[in-house]
Amino acid sequence: LMDPMDRAATQRQKRMIKNRESAARSRERKQAYIAELEAQVTQLEEEHAELLREQVCFWFCLSLE
Repeated sequence: LMDPMDRAATQRQKRMIKNRESAARSRERKQAYIAELEAQVTQLEEEHAELLREQVCFWFCLSLE
């Protein structure tokens, strides 16, 4: 049988390990989310640039009429 102090220390250690693992998973999820957001920003910036080019062409064509 385990001494109650040893049992408490073991449980505390298990809890600390689980907490570290949970924190690591949380950091990984956060990094994946940030990478996804950065990819969206890049895509939206490209779309915005294309729309600006189209707008310039549109106004240029209107000015020729």
